[in-house]
Amino acid sequence: MKIPQTIDEIMLIQPNNVTFGQYEVTEVQENIITLIVDAIQEHVTHKKELPRDLFNQPYVEIICDEAKGQNSKNQVKKAIRDMYNKPFTFKWVHPEIHKTIESSGTIISTMHDIKGTNKVIINFNVWAIPFFVYYGVGVGGTRFNKNMALKLRGDYTKRIYKMICRWQDKTHFEYDIEQFKTDLSIPKSYQNPHLKKYILEVSRERIKEISNDVWFDYEFISKRPKKGRKPKADTILFYIKTLNPQQVGGEQYEVWKYVYEWLKHCYGIGTSKAQQYTDKLSEIGVLEEVYNRIKYWSSAVDKTGERYTQQHIENLIRKKLREDYNLN
Repeated sequence: MKIPQTIDEIMLIQPNNVTFGQYEVTEVQENIITLIVDAIQEHVTHKKELPRDLFNQPYVEIICDEAKGQNSKNQVKKAIRDMYNKPFTFKWVHPEIHKTIESSGTIISTMHDIKGTNKVIINFNVWAIPFFVYYGVGVGGTRFNKNMALKLRGDYTKRIYKMICRWQDKTHFEYDIEQFKTDLSIPKSYQNPHLKKYILEVSRERIKEISNDVWFDYEFISKRPKKGRKPKADTILFYIKTLNPQQVGGEQYEVWKYVYEWLKHCYGIGTSKAQQYTDKLSEIGVLEEVYNRIKYWSSAVDKTGERYTQQHIENLIRKKLREDYNLN
């Protein structure tokens, strides 16, 4: 019997300057980056040393089936060759002279094809290590599921998946549309309808189809309306949906806890319904909607000018869960 992987084994931490960095890669190249991050992270956490070649240079062994799928070695090799000229840039502070330094270079320097196998070996620029795995002050990290990142189809989908993983402890985050297009190297000719049809809708469905931990909804909003003109959307508002708010913490957990505490009053502290129903609302992606509705009822007033009583709110909650979500 195969022993399941633990969370620590399948979750990676990618620096936020990579998650939200300005770079252009294909679907296969994004997978190669994920596999490099995996290998380097195991090295820096002392789980598994990076092997070294005859010239004492570190290397990573890439299983082509992971990077692209079965019988895809030639495609993986082509993707790696195309990365020879892919630049990276990052800034850091020198510990002795205390000056900011900007380092740039190429990620991959050499590829070795192990004939008769589905494996290749790649040497990477050691100065790319801080770009890939630095997780320090002022940078922050993105924790994501390695298997999910490799499995998802589409370069934009993979990037968006890692972005929502970065903010999965939040209920939502905003992204300026022009900055979004720049960071993901989306053609400038793409207008909002193109973004919706070819990138956001496709990514949302692909992530929701196979993800069991985090997914998203979104809408276009106008943050900078021009006086005298019809408001034009300039920002994407991402709504983060997660199956495990208690684990990710932050705003997600606060929303879960608020709803859970109200449901305890609705269904009795000694029963298991409160947690079952709160988890179910999270699972179907409507927890924040219920949270906002309860918050509204908590501040609403009746015809006499008095605030709703707790009993009144509990009745409204039970009615909503019963009629809208079939939770009796």
